Amino acid sequence: AVVSTQSTGTSVIDGIKDNVGKCSTGPAETMLLCRAQGGMWKHVFDISGHMFMMVYCNLFITTHLEEMHEEEGPKVGSIPSQVISTLCLILVSLFDIMMVFTVLYWHTPPEKILGCLIGVAGWTLTFKQLIKLLAKFNV
Repeated sequence: AVVSTQSTGTSVIDGIKDNVGKCSTGPAETMLLCRAQGGMWKHVFDISGHMFMMVYCNLFITTHLEEMHEEEGPKVGSIPSQVISTLCLILVSLFDIMMVFTVLYWHTPPEKILGCLIGVAGWTLTFKQLIKLLAKFNV
C-alpha cells in the first residue's frame, strides 16, 4: 500500500508537471512533444514532490511508532524498542530539516502546500481508509 501511494503520488505530480507548462519553440501539448521539437519546457506549476514524500514519510513513521508503543504495552522501555524509536525520531528530524530547506529555497507557496496536501491525502487513504477496509476482511 505504501509503495502504491508513493508511486501514485509521484505519478500525479509528474503528470501535472509534464502537462502544465510552456514550450520555448511554440505550442506543444506536453513536455515530450516540446523536447521532440527541440524546445525547452518551462514548468508553470511544479508541485513539490519533496514536500509530498517528506510529509508522507513522517506521517508513516510516526503512525507506526505510535502503533508499536500501543502494542508493546509494558515492554515500551525495552532496549530494542528504544533503539528503533530513537532511530525513527532521528529520521523524522532529518525529514523536518529537509522540509525547512525546501520551504526556504524551492517552489512557490502553492506548490509546497499542494505537495503537503497530497502527502496527507496519501497517508489518510493508506492508514485511515485502507487499513480499516483490510481489517473488515481480516487481512
